[in-house]
Amino acid sequence: MTGGIYALLGLGISLVFGVMRVINVAHGEMLTLGAYAAIFFGKTIFSGSIGAIISAIIITSFAGIIIASMLFRPITREGSINEQQGLVLTLGISMFIANAVLAIFGPDYHSVPGKITSGTIYIGELVLEGQRLLILIASLIITALLMFFLRFSVNGMAIKAVAENPDAAMASGINISRIHLLTFIIGSVLAGIAGALIAPVTYAFPAMGFDFTLYAFIVVVIGGLGNLWGALVAAYLYGIAESLSVLWMPSGYNALIGPMLMLLILIFRPHGLMGRSIERT
Repeated sequence: MTGGIYALLGLGISLVFGVMRVINVAHGEMLTLGAYAAIFFGKTIFSGSIGAIISAIIITSFAGIIIASMLFRPITREGSINEQQGLVLTLGISMFIANAVLAIFGPDYHSVPGKITSGTIYIGELVLEGQRLLILIASLIITALLMFFLRFSVNGMAIKAVAENPDAAMASGINISRIHLLTFIIGSVLAGIAGALIAPVTYAFPAMGFDFTLYAFIVVVIGGLGNLWGALVAAYLYGIAESLSVLWMPSGYNALIGPMLMLLILIFRPHGLMGRSIERT
């Protein structure tokens, strides 16, 4: 399950960085927003997790539209966003969302009532909870749909063109502002879906976004900044290593696996597993 959640987070933050050149430190807060949207609507309007997930998609899409169109657009000059201004802006967004959730829902822990599926699956000596397996399958399907969209759709190819060379993309007639908007919405929705998926199996709290932002950055550093396939490989590598670490590390120490992997990558392959090295002149 953790690998699938890390994949959604890593893909979203890597996509936003690759296209907009913005280090989005508010990415984890979009997961928080998705989790709390699923919790609120799951308890008030919808009676199951599926409706709660749909509500999380809608809420995070709306939040992505507001942030990209009202906050990023004013600091966009000739199709590019100043990296320092973008970083400070996302830091402010992160603090605003976390404190807004705290003010509205309070500091208590919450979860979505009910699960999409229940039961346990046995594969030899391996025991899998049905809900967690469903989360993994859902993340794989969403990842496949994203890759299909980027490869075969017109907007997806435009996103890849802007990521590769924004000046050439602008010269060819691509609306950079619209691509930035679409990219940020996709990144926000990926994080929101991740939040909605984990809400039924864990507890949400206002400051949870900070931890998941760290996980996302570990994934993109290991995989290579801006490289989607690298983020995908790194996410599952990180998730598997973290899960298996309980076999040979004391309980609670598995949190060290991510930083250890990132440190090793930075020492032996600073540009990441699938990132491109930059030659200095």
